[in-house]
Amino acid sequence: MDAYAPIKRTPPGCRRRRCRRLACALAVPAGLAVGIPPAVPAPLAAQFAREAESDVRVLLTTEQALEEVFGEYGRVATVPFRPTAEQRAALEASLGRRLYEPRYDILEVWKGARLLGYGVITEERGKYRPITFLVGVTPDNRVLDAAIMVYRESRGGEVAHKRFLGQYRGKSSADPIRINRDIISVSGATISVRSVNAGVRKVLAVVETWAADRPPTGRAASGR
Repeated sequence: MDAYAPIKRTPPGCRRRRCRRLACALAVPAGLAVGIPPAVPAPLAAQFAREAESDVRVLLTTEQALEEVFGEYGRVATVPFRPTAEQRAALEASLGRRLYEPRYDILEVWKGARLLGYGVITEERGKYRPITFLVGVTPDNRVLDAAIMVYRESRGGEVAHKRFLGQYRGKSSADPIRINRDIISVSGATISVRSVNAGVRKVLAVVETWAADRPPTGRAASGR
C-alpha cells in the first residue's frame, strides 16, 4: 500500500484569515452563465462563510478547483438538472443508495468552441462532517480529475493529495470505484476514501443521466 505524507497544518490564526478570504471568494451569486462560474449555491456559500471562523480547511475556491481539474479554460455555463421521479429512482437503484440533493448544477466548461467537459460540485459525508469536492467529467463520461475544495475532518486530509485523486482519472460508470478493487485507500482515511468514491460514482451517474436527454454538444477534449 502506498504511503501518503500528512498535510502540513497552517497555524490557526493564519488559517482562519486565509479561510475568511477564500469564503469571500466563494460567496458569488448563483446563476452566472458565462465567465467565472457561480462558486456554489447561496446556502452552501453561506455555510462556507460560517465555517471560515472554525478549524475547517477551505482548500480551493470554485475557480481554483476548475483550473485544477480542467486546466486552462475559457467560459463556464451552469445548467441546473433536477431529476424526474423516474430518473431519481433509476439513479438510486444503480447506485444502491438514496440521493439527498433535489438538483445538481452541471458546469459546462469550454475553451473557445471546444467543450472540455462537465463539472459538478458535490458533498459526501466523511466520518462526521461533509467533504466538498469537484468532479470533472469528459464529454464521453469518464472522470477527467477531481479536487477537494473543503475538508472538515480532523484526520484523513490526505484524500486531497493529487497522488490519491489521480486514481480516479479515466474511470467510468462501468468501473467499481471501490477500495481494494480499483482504488488504493489511505491509511487512517478509509471513511473519507469511501466518501470520495461514492461522490465520484454519483457524479458519473448524474452526468450520464442528464446528458442522455441532450443532443451532442461541442467537440470532445483530446487532453489537458
